[in-house]
Amino acid sequence: MTALLATAWPAGRTAAAPAEAGEAGKDTSKGTVETVSDGTLSSSLGFMLPAAPRAEVDALFETAGESVEASPIPTNVSVVRVGDEVILIDAGSGNSFQPTAGKLGDTLEAAGVAREAVTQVVFTHAHPDHLWGAIDDFDDSERFPNARYVVPAAEWDFWTRDDVETTVPDWLKGLAVGSRRTLKRLEAKMERRKPGETVAPGLSYVATPGHTPGHASVLVEAGREQILIGGDALSHALISFRRPGWAFGSDLDRDLAIRTRLALLDRLANERMTLVGFHLPGSGVGRVERSGDAFRFVPA
Repeated sequence: MTALLATAWPAGRTAAAPAEAGEAGKDTSKGTVETVSDGTLSSSLGFMLPAAPRAEVDALFETAGESVEASPIPTNVSVVRVGDEVILIDAGSGNSFQPTAGKLGDTLEAAGVAREAVTQVVFTHAHPDHLWGAIDDFDDSERFPNARYVVPAAEWDFWTRDDVETTVPDWLKGLAVGSRRTLKRLEAKMERRKPGETVAPGLSYVATPGHTPGHASVLVEAGREQILIGGDALSHALISFRRPGWAFGSDLDRDLAIRTRLALLDRLANERMTLVGFHLPGSGVGRVERSGDAFRFVPA
């Protein structure tokens, strides 16, 4: 488990579930943000970059001194502790997605976090590797039985549509049905929030759409310190930063995703904010710096 933030939350900070609900009076004087792994995923470079000229891709990787061959993709789940709250940002993929993933239960246990101790799960979006781990694949029970859940409202509206599988590319049709089923299974304990609204003490959603219609990053604020847990808005440590204008195959709205990446990179570089990327290397933690006419990811 990698610790990111171990400073004190502002003493007496208050938050409520809906942003407009007023003060909850909860003691949030101490807070930490850490990451744990759900394992790794695999994908082909051809799927990741369907439109980029191969010669340009090869040149980018060669210049960076990296292999152009696809390597295992990390999956970093954030654990935020505020007072008595233990909050997961995303829930991993469970055991039905890829055999090298679904390790979150084991890594949480190794870090001393019992599944029963998790009080809230905040989703950035409803792709399988972020959502499906909330439900046990074998008996359909909740993996975090004492947790309540929060999802971006636009994500809920999109993925719970009865015809969602007709609105997505072929590679996503079956997965979309699985995500709809998982969301509906959690409906009784699921809250929906919009960008800018508080999702937990010291945490709020930031609109980062394009990868999915309602994709939202999570901003963690502790005094002057800020951490952006970015989900899949910036998903590759080289391509997303050096070539943010290249289209990713997994983005549902590729043009919007490009605009989101550019705006987010600009903000992260200007504000020197810590970034946690779900698929970025190591623990996923680092900062964004300008590099010529593009950017670079600097691991912590």
